[in-house]
Amino acid sequence: MSTPNLPDPRLDGRVLAYDPEAIKTALSTYYYALSKLPYIEASNIVFPPAGGWPNITATNFAPLGKNETVIALLKHLPYLRNPGLPKGYAIAFETFPIDYSAAPFTEPLDVDAAEGLSPDQYEDEEEKIKSWVVPLTMSQDQYSGTVTEWAHNDSMEPEVDYEDNDPRAWRNVCGETRLLGELLTEWREKFESLDWIASSEKVWDEEMNAENHAQLQRIIREHGWPHGFRREECKEALLAWDEEHQDDLYGA
Repeated sequence: MSTPNLPDPRLDGRVLAYDPEAIKTALSTYYYALSKLPYIEASNIVFPPAGGWPNITATNFAPLGKNETVIALLKHLPYLRNPGLPKGYAIAFETFPIDYSAAPFTEPLDVDAAEGLSPDQYEDEEEKIKSWVVPLTMSQDQYSGTVTEWAHNDSMEPEVDYEDNDPRAWRNVCGETRLLGELLTEWREKFESLDWIASSEKVWDEEMNAENHAQLQRIIREHGWPHGFRREECKEALLAWDEEHQDDLYGA
């Protein structure tokens, strides 16, 4: 399916063009910035070989129902390897990246496990994610380089809707639509300012738990953040904090 570049009413009428290089750059820049903090390891940021990830092919990914452009994008994206956590790294609140270069997407693709990672797994067929849209952690619309939150909740729906015959009308039952680069820049600034702090598989802020958030801020600043930062020492201190706060991390 081909989608024309139409003015986007959710983005002040801007006409957006699909730019795969901008998507790759936005993701790699974000992952690299997070690796400077005592959480994501740079060694877990993986980049494709020259020909792209060998498992991401039209044949292997056929059960996912994605078009050629989506597959070509996924084939050349950087990914975050899961270091052994139940869900992997949290890169925002309750947001975990999907690594299409690893299991269950390795050849042969595990269809059931792959579908279990998709946010539309319980939706009716007409509500499924479109063939030109791919979930990275949110729903990534590859024709415009935007992200739309997959939040089928009336309270999360933006005020601006698309016309019924607009190919982007699937977004009407979802959350807000943002430019990927702008969204990741906003998230990066929250982490770098310590407004957000990642610990284990959780992202903390003051609103979630002011006391825990303040303790984590203090630990990171005591280790020199942002200048003269003793990252490895800080990471050890945060791991010790995690051990003392298991109920907060995994409790209901």
